Amino acid sequence: MTFKHLISIAAAAALCMTLVGCSGQTAPPSSARTPAPTPGLSPSSNCTAALVLAQVDQLLAGQDFEAHYLTIGDKFTLSVWLVDPEIDPATPLSGLAAADRQAVERGLSISYEMVDQIPCTQRVFDQVNPMVVDGRFQHWYRGFLPISAFVGLHEPTTDDLVAAVEATGTALEEPRATVPQAAQTPTVSSCSWPEARAAIHAYFGAADNTAVYLIVGGRLVQQGNPTPNAADDVGVEVQWPVRETAEAADARVRERLGHVAQALACLWPAVDSLEAFAVDPAGRTMVYAVVPGSIVRARLIPLPPAGVHIYHMATPAQS
Repeated sequence: MTFKHLISIAAAAALCMTLVGCSGQTAPPSSARTPAPTPGLSPSSNCTAALVLAQVDQLLAGQDFEAHYLTIGDKFTLSVWLVDPEIDPATPLSGLAAADRQAVERGLSISYEMVDQIPCTQRVFDQVNPMVVDGRFQHWYRGFLPISAFVGLHEPTTDDLVAAVEATGTALEEPRATVPQAAQTPTVSSCSWPEARAAIHAYFGAADNTAVYLIVGGRLVQQGNPTPNAADDVGVEVQWPVRETAEAADARVRERLGHVAQALACLWPAVDSLEAFAVDPAGRTMVYAVVPGSIVRARLIPLPPAGVHIYHMATPAQS
């Protein structure tokens, strides 16, 4: 997904319309990672989004990631948030170009791997949404890339992947444009992202297609167009499934967001915005909601109805 921190009502409404249609020196070209095929990722005559998601879990096992699927406009999207430990969270200006190249390479390579090594991906999804962050969860690269760009490629280099994406008429998203902020010392009473993330996952349990991730300094959507956001804005995105109309009701959405907000209230760095997506079993976005970080930090539980911006998209399909 895109990363939209400190979203205004107008910007959120613009995103609502999108969802329902309603970084000096030049680094040398390098090859994208093309690991050996992962066992068990064979094609299936019964391709489903859930099957692809399970196989993404196999493909990325051992890495720090979150994966989920949902609709964005009319595009069925496979989203993957990935921590790249090779990117220095304290990258200096002299290393910015090389780190940017690394982030783009990682985002494109993981997209290619999912299409190449999980055959069902190209049968089910329209696009892949890679999101690359460093070890402090700072934004480096994200994109919305058509699945068709990666079909038929064989051991492509990063330049090959860039050319393939651009050949579809898709503009490659720009990577990070500024050096990361200096690390700050957390307060004594604060909690870390791994702690908050674990608490949120524990609340939702083992529900399929659930995800939660943190991005520091992503992009804000204004009138439907992504624009650079402040380098230190802290945004959390969460997604969970809904199976009945009652689960998409405002009160139920606020209740679930209240549990998420409780887990995030102690987070360091402090949250600037919390975004939520509730999807039906088919991955259709049923509800999009935004909770300002000020409410999360103030620990206003239950969440005040007037402070949570909720947008309904459709009625959930019965499973």
